[in-house]
Amino acid sequence: MIFLDSDILSYYFAGDAEINNKIKETINTGEKIALTAMNVYEILKGFKWRNSKNKEALFSKFLEIVPVFPIDDSVINLATDIYADLRKNGITTSDADILIAAIVINNNGKLISNNIKHYKKIEKHQVINWI
Repeated sequence: MIFLDSDILSYYFAGDAEINNKIKETINTGEKIALTAMNVYEILKGFKWRNSKNKEALFSKFLEIVPVFPIDDSVINLATDIYADLRKNGITTSDADILIAAIVINNNGKLISNNIKHYKKIEKHQVINWI
C-alpha cells in the first residue's frame, strides 16, 4: 500500500499531469492508495485558508474512494518511540511528519513524498519520491 504525502496531494490537486499519471499507473497495478489523517488535516486546512471551495469539494470526493488511516493508540505509541529515538540522536522533526511516518510504518506502507529530508532519519520507513 502506498500513502500519498501532503506535498504529492498538493501537486495532484494543482493538476500536475505527472503525479496524476503516477497515481493512475499505481491503481492499474492493483496497489492500493491511502492517506493518513494528518495528511487530510494538512490539505484541508490549506484549502480552507485559501477559501478554495472547488478544491475542497474535489478533495471530499477523493476521500470517498481513498481510505484514510487514523491516529490510534498503536500509532501514538510508535510515534512517541520515533520521537524519543530521534531526540536522543539530536534530531528534531515535526510532530506531523512523525505521525505520518508512524501511520505508514504501522500499516506496512510506503510513503510517496517529495520531502525526503523530512523522513530520511526515521528508520523502518520507505519513502519514494515521484517528483
